[in-house]
Amino acid sequence: MSGFFHALLVLVFAFLARTDTPVAVSPQAADHSAGFIYGRVTLQSGEKHEGFLRWEDEEAFWDDLFHSWQDELPWLEHVDTAELKAERRRRYFESHGMFDRLMWTLHHQGDHPRLSRLFICQFGYLDGFELDDEENVTLLILGGYQAPVHGYSNDVSSDLVVYPAGDDPVEVEWDDLAGIEFFAAPAGAAPYAQRLYGEVETTEGTFAGFIQWDQSECTSIDILDGDERKVPMGDIRSITRNRKNSSDIVLKDGTAFTMSGTNDVAGGNRGVMVENPAWGRVTIAWKRFVSITFIEGHGSGTGRADFPEIQPLAGTVIGVGGETWSGRIVYDLDEAWTRDLFNGELRDLEYDIPFGLIESIEKRADETCRVYLNSGRTLDLSGSHDTGEKHAGVLMFTDMSGNGEEPPCYIPWSRVGAITFRK
Repeated sequence: MSGFFHALLVLVFAFLARTDTPVAVSPQAADHSAGFIYGRVTLQSGEKHEGFLRWEDEEAFWDDLFHSWQDELPWLEHVDTAELKAERRRRYFESHGMFDRLMWTLHHQGDHPRLSRLFICQFGYLDGFELDDEENVTLLILGGYQAPVHGYSNDVSSDLVVYPAGDDPVEVEWDDLAGIEFFAAPAGAAPYAQRLYGEVETTEGTFAGFIQWDQSECTSIDILDGDERKVPMGDIRSITRNRKNSSDIVLKDGTAFTMSGTNDVAGGNRGVMVENPAWGRVTIAWKRFVSITFIEGHGSGTGRADFPEIQPLAGTVIGVGGETWSGRIVYDLDEAWTRDLFNGELRDLEYDIPFGLIESIEKRADETCRVYLNSGRTLDLSGSHDTGEKHAGVLMFTDMSGNGEEPPCYIPWSRVGAITFRK
């Protein structure tokens, strides 16, 4: 951090007198059920099924991430689109030559800037889903908020599996759904499996947390596939990437062998996700993966009741010239709440960080941001809208409600130097 911005940030921190507030973990989160998604699905026929829920062979836990396109960007109405277009033009021209500038001008002549953003949040912040007769999906968010979404991922198309207490699992086709209600599992409910936890060694360091292997396998009953054998994840002690495009497996009973021939154990692996409440989620590319050792006794993760209350983002923006603005913040014209996620990459590691875990963001050169977390970790991230690529800028409301009674100040990304968040 430059001396200038460091001094400013120190002054702002002292003024705001903030304290770190990591995600709380109750005693219940150490058991084997609190972290599992639980709820009730209602079919179009009126039939209902209640139990632990899983999105086919993927999302199963409250801290898993829901992804879909937002149908509406309500904060865009507070921005002069001509100013936004001029800002995009200026930033594009700064980094491109004459021919590219000419093509950009011809392509964008007379049009309005088009913004599309993903809705991403942890399942623990959702009350449920509503689906109408045309299969339009509306998310019900804690606090009474709603968000219409569509497409992008199978989170709004995947079939579900319901695990009722003491009964066989029920497969539910997405097209048959009328709605989903989420709530905590009743006391004493036994989950259908155990959650995977491990320590992952990579070329960029070691990460410990809850595991989703190949962006899919995350419970003890999931299967690691090879060309000649299949192994339940719950039987495995360790996996080590082999130079021969395969993996060396050691089971808990000491049996060792090599597996190859599928994306689970070779170069087609989509990445190893590690979830940790101190810094969110990191997805590790296969080429950065070295080995994983699975560890028992860490429960099932954050319980539904342990997610912190959703708060609007608030703090201070420090401009590149030293000017400051304070109030409610809308980042990149779509992230306005502590439940929203900041996305960025660092040497083939992709981070998804809840804004509630972020202390401050410093904009750096080459569309990179230095992100300071409440836990003390610092990350230099790039490669996303949030780190600068097509960043739409920041809205600052002096009225914390953000209901439009007082018009916000629009701060183009080119004028932003750093942001500190108030807790």
